[in-house]
Amino acid sequence: MEQYIKQIQANYDLKYIESLLNRFENINVLILGDTILDQYTFVKLKGRAIKDPILSTEFQEQETYAGGVLAIANHISNFVKNIKLVTLLGEQDSQLDFIKDHLAKNINLTYFTKRNSPTIVKRRYIDSYKKTKLFKVEYMNDHPLESTLSDEIDSYLSQEIPKYDLVIVSDFGHGFIDQTIRRTIEQKSKFLALNVQSNSANMGYNYFTNYQQFNFITMDETELRLPFSKRFEDVKECLQEIHQKLNTTSMLITLGKEGCIFAQNSKIIKAPILSSTVKDTIGAGDAVFSISSLLAYITADAELIPFIGNCAGALAVNVMGNKESITKGSLLQFIKELYKIEIKNYLSSVNGTLNNINIEYIDQFVRLLLDTYHNERSIYIFGNGGSATTASHFCGDLIKGVSYGLDKRFKAICLSDNLPALMAIANDISYDDIFIEQLKNFVKKDDLVIGLSGSGNSINVVKAIEYANSIGAKTVGICGYKGGKVKDLAHLTIHATINDMEIAEDIHHLVLNHCVKRLLTNALDNANVGSVYAKRVE
Repeated sequence: MEQYIKQIQANYDLKYIESLLNRFENINVLILGDTILDQYTFVKLKGRAIKDPILSTEFQEQETYAGGVLAIANHISNFVKNIKLVTLLGEQDSQLDFIKDHLAKNINLTYFTKRNSPTIVKRRYIDSYKKTKLFKVEYMNDHPLESTLSDEIDSYLSQEIPKYDLVIVSDFGHGFIDQTIRRTIEQKSKFLALNVQSNSANMGYNYFTNYQQFNFITMDETELRLPFSKRFEDVKECLQEIHQKLNTTSMLITLGKEGCIFAQNSKIIKAPILSSTVKDTIGAGDAVFSISSLLAYITADAELIPFIGNCAGALAVNVMGNKESITKGSLLQFIKELYKIEIKNYLSSVNGTLNNINIEYIDQFVRLLLDTYHNERSIYIFGNGGSATTASHFCGDLIKGVSYGLDKRFKAICLSDNLPALMAIANDISYDDIFIEQLKNFVKKDDLVIGLSGSGNSINVVKAIEYANSIGAKTVGICGYKGGKVKDLAHLTIHATINDMEIAEDIHHLVLNHCVKRLLTNALDNANVGSVYAKRVE
């Protein structure tokens, strides 16, 4: 996912995406589809009933959300100035007051009434502790419309649809949109965005192939496969074949945890899922459909339609039901945070590597340093490149940071700091000998030699540690990656187990220059440096 986001960010900065979303504002939109009220009944599980082989639960609370086409209209209302919403309600318990209260103010509602029918309610029973769904009860009459009502709706749409730039149809297959109405929608729409759902109520009867022409469509993988009996074929090949056969402008197929694939003209684009957490998947597809329809209408770049659509889906899966709608602010903020993914992943890797450090070895290292100090032996530390600066920093901390104010001081030398000696040895002898040749001038038995190498295989570090071992000095290796030769040679190793030089060096710096320095200061009960710091920051 990180590479995908980096590629999107390289091509489209946040300001460009914001300007794209601003173009939605004046689109004249008509939205058509089934009204569904999603009731979430939260219950406490009590176990199997004693007298019957059924699950016993205790009612906790109930929430009702504006779902179906109402959710789609609410999503789009946050991007578009004015919306016309056309839907079907039931004569029995129409829920009209609830619907009006839960629609955004810029949505102009037109509804038709179906006789001897309730407004559709889907009641899901939810385990209140784990928030998992137990089962669902549906209240609906999905029988075909009476001919008089169908004619009334068809006549209205014939007059109304031509007034709008974009027509968005969400066909849940619950008895609202019949074949006559479908043909009118197709014939009268300037740009038709379509979502046709297969669900437990209409399985096998509500395929997107009921529509003959449209400009943009979204569906899930099953809804793509079913009409063409393509059960096992590769989904990208299925999409490519079906897209060419239908000769439509663009198609977006959601793949659950696999993200989505998007087809436009001859181009097929795969986009990964953009959320690592999921609270509830209900309504996520509607969120993707809502935002991607607007993008398709303004002919946004093909790479951006599945990306921004997936961003909307990622926001939706972290909301229970359709409790909240996608806003321009929340969408831009989500993308802004996604664009920081490289930073987040880097810090996460640092944290993960730190957590894997063997703290017993850090404790042994501190005790080794203290033994060297108390025995008045010398410490030699060295490394190349970034490791040289870490070595130099640690040496400075030993000389001043830990020793300040003490009668007895640490004796520490950083072999990476003597530039004339380094250059002379490298030029006249070999760069491989820049540390060993210096050690030969100073190091004695029981001194402490600390070599830093990100790879663990720097030849000059390896040779110096080998020499220190040969004359009876104590050796510590600070390494990354697999540890290399240093890990096997040194008496004690602090190993950052990660195949990343920058992060390995980060860990070395943190452990040596901050963690170990503090542990030494506390072990020697040296408050002198702390008092100096305190005065400086007052």
